[in-house]
Amino acid sequence: MTQQTYWRPTAPAEAEIEIKNSRFIAYLEPVANAQQADLAKARIRQLHPNARHHCWAQIVSTPDDVHGAGSSDDGEPGGTAGRPMLAVLTGKPAGYLMVMVVRYFGGVKLGTGGLVRAYSGAVRAVFDVTDWQQCLPMQLLQLTMSYSQHQSVLHLLGQHSGEVLDSDFSELVVLQVQLPQDRAANFIDQLEELGAGSIELKKLD
Repeated sequence: MTQQTYWRPTAPAEAEIEIKNSRFIAYLEPVANAQQADLAKARIRQLHPNARHHCWAQIVSTPDDVHGAGSSDDGEPGGTAGRPMLAVLTGKPAGYLMVMVVRYFGGVKLGTGGLVRAYSGAVRAVFDVTDWQQCLPMQLLQLTMSYSQHQSVLHLLGQHSGEVLDSDFSELVVLQVQLPQDRAANFIDQLEELGAGSIELKKLD
């Protein structure tokens, strides 16, 4: 269950900044999982085989899932690229995306502070041109009902901006659904009225 409102990109984006003759080209890619993120990294590396560094940061799930986050300095001094980039992602907060910043060295060393500002600045630049979708905290529920109740439950779920994630039609109908957390209490109250206690409801983590 997602515990916080976060932002998700709807399309790829690209931005570039230049600092002391070094070019920092930021690519933002929407991704659904780590495998898609890895494919995006490989594709961007192929676009810039002669770049000095290909640093990245990603959150391949919701921002509150610590297992979905990762980053790489790709040869820059430790902590000067990947972690500052990731800090921008978590600060938005953003999810289901990978950002890679490609650097062409301009001959002037920037120092650790300069690198941190450059890489985080490149990510902010690509954020500014990205189309975002706001994602609300969601409540997951499992509902068990008779076939005769199925359509009425779907109608009620739609009224509360919910959606069906999974369904099982056997002796009874079992639905796994999600809906915005701030609408869950009202939905549950109306569901109990609809089924007069005959619809089984279980909250899922």
